[in-house]
Amino acid sequence: MSGHPYWSQAKQYQQQQRQGQQQQPVRQQTQQQGSKQRRGVRDDFSNEWMDKDVDVEVAKGTNVVVLRGRVVDVARYWLKMMVGGTVIYVNKAAVVAIKPKQ
Repeated sequence: MSGHPYWSQAKQYQQQQRQGQQQQPVRQQTQQQGSKQRRGVRDDFSNEWMDKDVDVEVAKGTNVVVLRGRVVDVARYWLKMMVGGTVIYVNKAAVVAIKPKQ
């Protein structure tokens, strides 16, 4: 199998790709690093809701439903809430507003 011309060409291609990655210009590398730093890390304000009682307005079709509870955990796309003693997972895409209770 290793004597087939396809494999020798594939190995050459892989070696060329590796060399191209290693010889990336320094200016391009610094530009990539700079853009990552400028973007910032924060995607949302999750740390402000953690372990607090909130009213979460969730879009359900054409209606808006209000969930009153405590935010227990937050992931990139989900809120884990404790509502009336039960755990509810809310997709952030459906959230219209989050209002902290006073």
